[in-house]
Amino acid sequence: MMIRTVRYADMELESPVAIVGFPSSGLVSSIAANYYVSQLKMKVVAGISGSDLPPYCFIYEGSAYPPIRIYGHKAKEKRGKKGKDVVVCLSEYAPKPDQCYEVAHEIMDYLRSIGTEEIVCLEGVPRMSQDDKMSACGSGPSAAEMIKKGRLPRMESGMVRGTTGVMLYDGPLAGFSVISIMVPGNQSIPDPGSAAEVMGPMSKIVPGLKVGTSMLLKEAEEINKRLTAPEQPVDDSPFYG
Repeated sequence: MMIRTVRYADMELESPVAIVGFPSSGLVSSIAANYYVSQLKMKVVAGISGSDLPPYCFIYEGSAYPPIRIYGHKAKEKRGKKGKDVVVCLSEYAPKPDQCYEVAHEIMDYLRSIGTEEIVCLEGVPRMSQDDKMSACGSGPSAAEMIKKGRLPRMESGMVRGTTGVMLYDGPLAGFSVISIMVPGNQSIPDPGSAAEVMGPMSKIVPGLKVGTSMLLKEAEEINKRLTAPEQPVDDSPFYG
């Protein structure tokens, strides 16, 4: 597969933490990643396209970009403390299994070029019961500390697939610390409520990364109302008007 990265802007970010969100159960990771982009008013800094990737573009602020985009955010200083710069990598499609290796390495090549050392991959996983909780796994020098900061239980065994899986085993070889946050979500419909849950741990893992969740929670409430609303009776009368 021919794959390439196009650079659109240089924001002079300092060791930015990368957040990666591709579609997963309940679109939790995609919703969360897009929410950060919109709430922080992030700018597109790079895009990734390839011969085997979907042939579509995404329009953002009036400009066309490839299916995989990377957005940048320069942290502001608040009360004498400066947060961490952030980049968010996202897409509306999930790479096929035979694309994951190249896509993951193309992303990591770009992240290494801008000085990224830490990667947080967001993953929605099927919710089996209401008791299911978030968990995390990781690899690399600071992965354990990142998970500890997020106050997340550590997954000791299991399987992580897709680009996240590739980054977990190959990221440390490229100099990254990589963690994956697994967020239980609804398998059949978009789940903004579960996406909101990840914002708390993320604010602890990435200094200065704080966004309100009211919009996500309101959207979740509206979806729940539609799902629980009683069906309207069907009028079988042949007369109209």
